[in-house]
Amino acid sequence: MDRLALLPDPRDPRGLRHPLVGVLLVAASAVPAGARSFRAIGQWAAAAPQHTLTRLGSRAIGVFGVCLAPSTSTIRRVAGAVCPGGLADLTGTGTVGATTLAVDKSARGSRTD
Repeated sequence: MDRLALLPDPRDPRGLRHPLVGVLLVAASAVPAGARSFRAIGQWAAAAPQHTLTRLGSRAIGVFGVCLAPSTSTIRRVAGAVCPGGLADLTGTGTVGATTLAVDKSARGSRTD
């Protein structure tokens, strides 16, 4: 959480409804729970209990402090604007030191003797 708080918020301050750290923590928490797409992350966030959203720093509204989960489109926009490489790069669990190699399909068959 402290590492995410250091990130500059790339969004326009007008109309901000959800804190940057809250949106990123919701997204980062949904992935280990099985979410594999932004739609799945949004569905996880919408179904998350209030105590979970509170701990993740979601926006609280009203007298009773009901937490609102960020929408799917908000999660997609924020994650894309903050870290185009994905949340794995952002949290430091990227592919550094990985033994796999990605190859572009256009290079296939281009090797000659």
